[in-house]
Amino acid sequence: MCCQCCSVTQRKIWVFGVGTLLLLLGVLIALVWPDMSTNLIQSSLVLKEGTDNFNNWVETPIPIYTKFTLFNWTNPEEIRNPNVKPNFVEMGPYVFLEKDLKMDLDFHDNNTVSYYNRKTWYFIPEMSNGTLDDMVTVAHVITASVADMMRNRNKYVKKIMNYVLNHEGGELFVTRKAGEWIFDGFQDDLIDFLKLFNTSSINIPYTKFGFLVDRNNSKEYDGRYMIGTGGDDIHNVGQLTHWNGKPMNGFYPGECGRVNGSTGDLLPPDLDINQDLTIYAVDTCRFLNLAPSGKVNVYGLDGYEWIGTADTLDSGENDPAQKCFCNPKEEVCPKTGVVDCRKCRNNAPIYASFPHFYLGDQSYVDAVTGLNPIKEKHQFRFAIEPVMGVPLEIHARIQINLQIQPDDEFDIYRGVPKVLMPMFYFEQIAELTESLADRTKLGINLKSYGLYFGFFLIAVGAIMNIIGIVLTLTKRWTSSVDDDEELLTN
Repeated sequence: MCCQCCSVTQRKIWVFGVGTLLLLLGVLIALVWPDMSTNLIQSSLVLKEGTDNFNNWVETPIPIYTKFTLFNWTNPEEIRNPNVKPNFVEMGPYVFLEKDLKMDLDFHDNNTVSYYNRKTWYFIPEMSNGTLDDMVTVAHVITASVADMMRNRNKYVKKIMNYVLNHEGGELFVTRKAGEWIFDGFQDDLIDFLKLFNTSSINIPYTKFGFLVDRNNSKEYDGRYMIGTGGDDIHNVGQLTHWNGKPMNGFYPGECGRVNGSTGDLLPPDLDINQDLTIYAVDTCRFLNLAPSGKVNVYGLDGYEWIGTADTLDSGENDPAQKCFCNPKEEVCPKTGVVDCRKCRNNAPIYASFPHFYLGDQSYVDAVTGLNPIKEKHQFRFAIEPVMGVPLEIHARIQINLQIQPDDEFDIYRGVPKVLMPMFYFEQIAELTESLADRTKLGINLKSYGLYFGFFLIAVGAIMNIIGIVLTLTKRWTSSVDDDEELLTN
C-alpha cells in the first residue's frame, strides 16, 4: 500500500496501531523473556542423550594434559646417617594427553545416571622434560607396605617376615625407568613371592608394580559413578550420589566417608561464588573442599576461582569436622596438609598432599631436602564460569607420598628415620577453548539479548506513538479533506 494513497485516518491507524503493538510486544518480551531464557538454558544443561551438553560430557571436547613429575631419591645409602636428610630431585614432567570416555551408561528413574569413566593416556615427548627411559630411584613401596602391615604383629611373625624380606626381594629402594614407574609397571621378586600365599594379612592385588599400573585404558579402575542428571532439579546435575553402588566409600567413618560433590568435569549452574566448591577425588580417596579465591577472565568470560587451602587436606588439626579422616589405628594423626590413604591403597602407607607439601605442616618439608613449595607451581585451582557452571581452567595437583619408619624387627628399616618420602605428583590441566568460550557467552548473554530486543521494541513503539501524538497536536498530517475528495473523484 502506498503511504501517499492513505487517508489521515488510515495513517493514524498504522502509526498508532503498529506503535502500540510494538510497545506491548516489547513489554511482554521484557517481562517473560528472563524466565523463559533461564528455562531454555537450564533445559540445555540437563544430562540427556542427544544434547550438546551430554555429548561434551561423554567425551570431553577440550584437550586434557596430565603432567607426571617423579622424585628421584639421590642418597638412599645415607638414610641411617642422622646428619643427612633424604634428598630428592624432580624428574620430568612427563606429559601425557588424557582422553576421557564415559562408558556403560545406565539412566535411572530417579534422575541419575551411572557410568564408568575410561581414561587413556598418550605420551607427548615434545612437551616433556626427559624421556620415559630416565632412571629414577624411589623407596621400595612393597617392602614398606609389608613392614607397615606387620608393624603390630608379635615378634615371632615379624622375624619370619624379616627373613622373607631379606631373602625374597625386600629392598629399601629400587631404581627403574620413569615409564615403568608411571604406567608400565615392572616385575618385582617380593610381589612374586607374596602372590604364592595370597593371605588376607598381606593382600597384593597386582602382579607387577607401578604407580598407575593397570590404570591406562581401564574402564573399571576409577570405579562406577552415579550422578544427578538435573532432570528433577538442575542444581543436581553432575553431583555424585553413589560410587561403586554405595553412598559411602567405605574408607572413612561418618561424613568423611560420604560420596558427595562433583567429579569436576560436570558442574551445576548458578554456583554460589561465596561458598566452598566440593570435588570428589578418587586419587585422594575423599572429597576436597575448595575455597573461593576471586575473579578471573578467560577469552572474555568472567569466572571465579576456587583453590585448595590448608583445610582442604586436613585430618582434624584445623577443622574438627574432618577428624574422621584420621586413621584411628595411628597413634598420631597426620599434621595438616597430608591425608592418610591406606584404606584405598591396599593398606600401603600412602599419603596424599599438595606438591612439595604446599600448605602442609613445615615439618614435612624440613624432614627432607630438595623440596620448595611455590604457590604458582603447586596450588590446586579451579576457575569456573558460575552462571552456567562451565570449567574455564583446571590445574588439579596432587602428590603421592610413602611413609617409612624405624622398626628394629626388620633389618631393612632398623635405624631409619620416620619420614614421608615424596614419590611423584601429577598435574591435570584442562583449559576452555576459544570456540567453546564463544558458545558459553551466547548462553550467558541469552537473557540480555532478549531484554535488549524487548527494550528496542518498546523504544520503537513509544517513538511511533509520540510521533503520532505530535503530528496530531500540530495538525501536520500531510493529507487533508480536500486531498481525500480529490483522490475519490479521480
